[in-house]
Amino acid sequence: MKTIFSILENRAPRTITKLSFVLIVILGVVQFMIGETVNIAPFYIFPPLFSSWYGSRTTGVLSAFLSTLVFVIIETTFSRVSLPLDGLLLFSAPYFVAYVLLAMLIINFRDVHRIEVLAADTDSLTGTHSARSFYAELANEMLRAKRYDHMFSLAYIDVDDFKNINDTLGHNVGDKLLKEVANVLVSSLRATDIIARLGGDEYICLLPETNKKEAKSAFIKTADLLKQKMKKHGWEVSFSIGVVTFEELPEDIKEAINVADKLMYSVKNDHKDNVAYQVYQKKV
Repeated sequence: MKTIFSILENRAPRTITKLSFVLIVILGVVQFMIGETVNIAPFYIFPPLFSSWYGSRTTGVLSAFLSTLVFVIIETTFSRVSLPLDGLLLFSAPYFVAYVLLAMLIINFRDVHRIEVLAADTDSLTGTHSARSFYAELANEMLRAKRYDHMFSLAYIDVDDFKNINDTLGHNVGDKLLKEVANVLVSSLRATDIIARLGGDEYICLLPETNKKEAKSAFIKTADLLKQKMKKHGWEVSFSIGVVTFEELPEDIKEAINVADKLMYSVKNDHKDNVAYQVYQKKV
């Protein structure tokens, strides 16, 4: 579910700058109303904090400058002493430096944070979603399915005889194979579908708002393309795939994944190299 923070994450820097300016104006009005009775200078750090985290480096510095400007103008308005230009600059400098330094610290921390989040949400080998990221996407899709009363499909994919590739051709070739599988899944499915590597040679795909017919059509094409790519490289592997369409919601994401996993293993324990389809129904 979207929160105000996730909404702000996707706003353009120009929008963040405008919101930051509104905060500065509000602070200026409050400062003007209360006069010199309360030192409001520390509160002017919030616009640079806000614009640095959700905006860009430029918006952070601009917000620091505007915060200093508004604070100094109102502060000197209440002062009975008229400061010359050099005195005014000397008075303003500590606030401006403090706000800018704070903005830079927040920007650097934000950049590190985003890199770590991206690393945690991405499979390092294939560039697809990590298991953690996929679980979050599936949980969100289940919430949407419940709210808007639509179905979704899950496809669980296992590479048959993958161990033989590692044992005979080496792990470098095995890694290339795993990357190729990911590339095929990404290129053959829709941009809105979520592809993840759960570990080893297992992949899972979430197809939002997709019924059984649509899911079957997608994986007839995908399975065929996977075979073509493996044959082209001379890799003697096949694929066991279980595709489940959830017309009814499972209890939780664990159950949803288990259902798709069991269907995939039913293929693997049979003759491998096949795709099985199922519509999920709750047990009565």
